[in-house]
Amino acid sequence: MATNETKASGHPRGLYILFFTEMWERFSYYGMRALLVPYMVSAAFGYQPKEASGVYKWYTSLVYLAPLAGGLVADRFLGLRNAVLIGAVLMAIGHFLMAFPSHSLFFVALGFLIFGNGFFKPNISTMVGKMYTQGDERRDRAFTIFYMGINIGAFLASIVCPLLQEKVGFHYGFGAAGIGMLVGLVVFATGQKRVVSDVEAVGNTAGTAKEKKTKELVEKEGDTAYRESAKEEVEKGDADKPAAEGIAALVAKVYPFVMMAAGPLIVTIYVMKVVKGEAKPILLIMPIAFGAIFILMGVLLTRLRGAQKDKSVSIFVMFLFPVLFWMAFEQAGNAQNLWAVDHTNRLLGSWEYPAGWWQSANALMIFVLAPLFTVIWGALAKRGKEPPTPWKMFFAMVLMAVSFMVMVAGSASESATESRVALVNVPAYDLSKLSAGRLKYEADKKELTMHGVMPPFAARDAIEKTTSADVLAKMKAFTEASEKATPAAPVETSFVVPTFTFTEDANTLKELGVVKGEGAKPNDTVAPRSTEWKGEKITIASTPAVDGKSVTVFVRATTGVEAQARSEIYEAVAEPEWRKALRELEKASHKARVSGIWLFMSYLFATLGELCLSPVGLSMVTKLAPARFASLFMGVWLLSSSVAQYVGGSIGESWGQIPPASYFTIFVVTSLCGMVLVALFTKPLKKLMHEVK
Repeated sequence: MATNETKASGHPRGLYILFFTEMWERFSYYGMRALLVPYMVSAAFGYQPKEASGVYKWYTSLVYLAPLAGGLVADRFLGLRNAVLIGAVLMAIGHFLMAFPSHSLFFVALGFLIFGNGFFKPNISTMVGKMYTQGDERRDRAFTIFYMGINIGAFLASIVCPLLQEKVGFHYGFGAAGIGMLVGLVVFATGQKRVVSDVEAVGNTAGTAKEKKTKELVEKEGDTAYRESAKEEVEKGDADKPAAEGIAALVAKVYPFVMMAAGPLIVTIYVMKVVKGEAKPILLIMPIAFGAIFILMGVLLTRLRGAQKDKSVSIFVMFLFPVLFWMAFEQAGNAQNLWAVDHTNRLLGSWEYPAGWWQSANALMIFVLAPLFTVIWGALAKRGKEPPTPWKMFFAMVLMAVSFMVMVAGSASESATESRVALVNVPAYDLSKLSAGRLKYEADKKELTMHGVMPPFAARDAIEKTTSADVLAKMKAFTEASEKATPAAPVETSFVVPTFTFTEDANTLKELGVVKGEGAKPNDTVAPRSTEWKGEKITIASTPAVDGKSVTVFVRATTGVEAQARSEIYEAVAEPEWRKALRELEKASHKARVSGIWLFMSYLFATLGELCLSPVGLSMVTKLAPARFASLFMGVWLLSSSVAQYVGGSIGESWGQIPPASYFTIFVVTSLCGMVLVALFTKPLKKLMHEVK
């Protein structure tokens, strides 16, 4: 029989294999996440924050939703070990695909990462628990060690990947994340036998549910550690206990029906958006999934009785609070990430450190503060004064509200700085919807003004939105046609514009892969010679009219036209004075960048809130959930992160369209709402939780 071989620390050796596997997997995830949104809004990818946040919400919400299916498949068909291996391979493929500069491969890569995470994430954590028997006091310490690996990986990734991105490019940073995942895969592949041996040494299996059931059937009659009959006995006791009375009883009775009503309401809201043309039909997928789960869980709750129902309802009432918390907390990878890139003064002397380094702040603070919180909660528990779970969640919401109040104050400081450039003849452009309404023209002073920082994506957006409708329409049709272009069958377009001044920047020309030269001279010997920028993927040529009043532009592509090429063409056809003023204003507005202390304080309060909420959530579910629904309820509890990512990402689509202070205020308000909800439900929840604290 296998033995549960231990190291000097007293833990199975397999724990440390899982520790390093998870550490490198988190290295890959957080390294990629640090670069994801900044990459999408870069000139190379060409997205605005609205589009980038749309992708971000889909990716992150599916990353947290996929483990529900991955855990089920592993339990029924693959087994834990095979699921972890398959997940690691899929994620490694996904990360390496992101190292290639292709829009199509980018989205394929995200798909691999989502499916891989679904197989990997739930099952590696389960394997940690399966190396210990029920009641083994080492289990909690094992998870503490395991989660330390998560933070080490997150910290290292947030240093290495952004540094590579700054020095040599985004795709090298993505490649480093892929190497991290590959290392994790190798660690697990070489140590899997040790892990399986340690799992089997305590009577568990790393295989499927069928194998687990077989093991349970051969357990001795007196050993009830894993017997279903033992679970049923406990469950029956809870069902027979009297239910709570008063307001708590009303909550337990009404809340399941609230959930069943919320499901169709969520779907209806998004269906109406699709009908009105405000959203694409594909956006219905996640609301339908969330709505269906709410309905099913509501129906399930109505079938429970007594204290069992009370405890179960309390889980789903408290489901609301982590949704409100995480939708704000996860702005770290989205809006706050862009704040670090564009709005934070990152100069240390003459050196500008990578913006992505701020992604390491949370992991670093966890290292420092987690032991302190453990001591505080332990000391309070000995004196009988440790706050119950609802109050810890209340403190988490308070701290999150403070975190974003800090960002509102920082935004106000940033927006108070005004930049100006001269612009004598501003074209008849509507500036009200550009740069979140912070770009204005003062006609009496003949100046273009900007409150706060104008990010590069905002300058690109301003140029594109002021490009003539004819050029935009032709470039859109040309871009769509170029998706089917080949060197043997290129696609072309042409248009006439008043002016055309293509970039002379050597780095930009290199990124576009074009070389400047003179094209063929027209047959009319009086006509000026054309200018050509030729490359393997795209060729651009311009020929001025004889009278000098217009320019004919020709564009030819042998593959899909990239966003950066389109942006450079739009800028080349822009009215020269307007283009010059915008670029000068973009540079001048850098003086509005504010100190990194705002981000530091915001991350500090958010981390304090996380330490109040995150550790208690999973523990609470294990204490309150009926034994036969323990895994289901745990999966639904983790679904709160998926809902939070989707809602938070949807709010993120307004970044760049409203001022930063207004944006961050949204999360102050949602956190304050969370505080009020927790305060209102605290007494009923304590009664619904019965003896559980």
